[in-house]
Amino acid sequence: MEWYLRVLAVAALAGLVAVSGATARSASAPSNSSPPTISGSVTTGSTLTANPGTWAGSSPISFQYHWEICGAHGEACHDIAGQTGTTYTLRSEDPGNTVRVRVTASNPDGSSNATSSATARIYTPNPNVPAATSAPTISGSASAGSTLTAGPGTWSGASPIIFQYQWRVCDAYGNTCLNIAGATATTYQVKNGDLGKTLRVRVIGSNSSGSAAAASTQTVIIGSVPAPPPTGCPKLAAGIEVAAVADVSSPSRLVVDQFLPSASPITSGMTSLSVRFHVTDTCGQAVSGAAVYATAVPFHQLTIPSEATTDGTGWVTLTFNRLAGFPASRTQQRMVISVRARKPGESPLAGITGQRLISLRVNLHR
Repeated sequence: MEWYLRVLAVAALAGLVAVSGATARSASAPSNSSPPTISGSVTTGSTLTANPGTWAGSSPISFQYHWEICGAHGEACHDIAGQTGTTYTLRSEDPGNTVRVRVTASNPDGSSNATSSATARIYTPNPNVPAATSAPTISGSASAGSTLTAGPGTWSGASPIIFQYQWRVCDAYGNTCLNIAGATATTYQVKNGDLGKTLRVRVIGSNSSGSAAAASTQTVIIGSVPAPPPTGCPKLAAGIEVAAVADVSSPSRLVVDQFLPSASPITSGMTSLSVRFHVTDTCGQAVSGAAVYATAVPFHQLTIPSEATTDGTGWVTLTFNRLAGFPASRTQQRMVISVRARKPGESPLAGITGQRLISLRVNLHR
């Protein structure tokens, strides 16, 4: 009997060890629970970015990407040679087609594939169609009873461009915006009902080739009492619209509020580029006599023009000539220009000054 009990104990212990070993590691090959996605503009020269989607399975899971070119409706797909990264830059031969990305997820227990939906049909933008190169603006005091004024921003496209305006009321963070009925002029008088909210303006630019929309950033939260005007801005006499830079003092600063490039986008054949810059003080008044300096980044793409002063309307034109460093790369899509406006005779770092980075589109396929 004692011998029999010892056999039963050993058998039970062996069974326990077997069960313990079976549950020590839960093996699971990758399985997809939400498909991969693609983000980015479907215009030639733009870069698309893949997201692998959501996967279950034993960690760690690694991902491989395979970009596919497909027909106009996402059919007849085949791999694009060499395109196995998380991004893909659309090529001149892609218009009319769509793109998908196939993701292979792998772990020690196996692998599995999942494919994204097809993008919208790829196209080459029409340079004559209006496009906003800087966002619309809102000026004025964000307080009940005050009048705000919309500026259209700057646009490229064939002239003339006609602008339409729609004021929108949003939550305190500039989200969940709704059109304000009848508010379609360049100005809007802030209502008591806007208190605690923010405002945006949506601008539609139209010409004979088409139309496009752009929205401003949101205002500060609307208050019940007008904010006091900034100090340091000169008080202009009746009929005077431009402040002299000598009359601007601290704590006011200079602001490069607008820029107009002579070409948009910049093409591979560009030999020179002129950009008009507009300077105001922090009260929104145009400033004459401000010294403006600009340089392209990265360096060695364009020459650095001499510093020049704004005219009687607050505008100045700087001309850049092409250098051997342009383009910065074969896939360059943007050129950044650093602009500084200062009060002559004062330190560019500590005086009445203002700086801004602007971004210009580059299309090396043209």
